[in-house]
Amino acid sequence: MDGPAYPEGVDAPKERYFTGGNVMYNIVSPPWNTLTAYDLNKGVILWKLPIGEDPGIMTEQRGIIITSSGLLFLSTGDGKVHAYDEMNGKVLWTTDLPAGSRGIPAMYEVNRKPYLVISATSPVTRGNGHPANVPVPPREFRRAYVTFSLPDTQLPPPKK
Repeated sequence: MDGPAYPEGVDAPKERYFTGGNVMYNIVSPPWNTLTAYDLNKGVILWKLPIGEDPGIMTEQRGIIITSSGLLFLSTGDGKVHAYDEMNGKVLWTTDLPAGSRGIPAMYEVNRKPYLVISATSPVTRGNGHPANVPVPPREFRRAYVTFSLPDTQLPPPKK
């Protein structure tokens, strides 16, 4: 196989080998990715938790949004959305989407009622190089914008 040229003046090998996939799963065990919260005022890690069992789950675009009341929402290409407590990383809620998500979730409110909307418009993925013997769960692919209603308590008090 041919690959990118070595820089000029480098003593390059005559034979080169390439792989089209991620071989990390053969070398390193999960978790391959983490969600980490930092306290930037103190320069410390507040919490860190593993995300997924797939070496490629976070290699594509993902979306995270944090509400003013302390909920952190993460949508992923594997067709899931997760809600976390921003203070300690505790998983509060997880559900399936009808398709994968590669965009950033959005928040809006109508009559002081908060809503979370997620673009679930991509095929569900497991990442490059996922072991062939671990099948992707079958799921009907339906593109959708999925909206979730949040409790009214998720809004800050109205300004006077």
